[in-house]
Amino acid sequence: MEIYNTEEQQVEAIKRFWKENGLAIAAGVVLGLGGLYGWRYYQSSQLEKTMTQSQAYSQLLEKAQADDSTELAQQFQSFVDTNADSSYAMLAAFVAAKEAVEKKDYAAAVKSLNFVVSSAKQPEMKALAQLRLARVQLEQKDHAAALSTLAAALPEAFKAQQEELKGDALLQAGEAAKAKTAYLAAQSASKDSQSPILKVKLDELAHVTAA
Repeated sequence: MEIYNTEEQQVEAIKRFWKENGLAIAAGVVLGLGGLYGWRYYQSSQLEKTMTQSQAYSQLLEKAQADDSTELAQQFQSFVDTNADSSYAMLAAFVAAKEAVEKKDYAAAVKSLNFVVSSAKQPEMKALAQLRLARVQLEQKDHAAALSTLAAALPEAFKAQQEELKGDALLQAGEAAKAKTAYLAAQSASKDSQSPILKVKLDELAHVTAA
């Protein structure tokens, strides 16, 4: 580092530094302030957008509780399409799927649940959508699609449900031995090893040797 011995040398060094770097520093300050106010504006606009989405979602829920209109599923789907980048869209997609299943519009339910599967960042939310999607696919008698959906790795907490649904899909496909293996895996993974429904399924396959 250069050392300045006199006051005059220090003054000259400062002048030279500002002459060489002053424009860059000034530009940096302007950009920094612009970034600060730009970030604050962005935060404000995002907050306003989130509040608007929240209000719209709440109104839809209130309508769903008070009305059994055939248009509800479409309204929830419209909300999803309009607010696809928000967490409210995930919640609305689940409701849209539920409304569609109740009306046996399985194609619409598959569309809503596929949106969550492809968009959800939280593993738990994605897993829940995958399990519900597999159930809908089984309602459609599309065991191949259900098995494909269930092939993905899910968090450990969902393993019992995943294996039981695999068993249902395999049984629907005529693979009783493999279905029994899946049901046994579900029983092993379940905290409630005495699940009545799972027990009935295993009892019905008592004569089958697990594959």
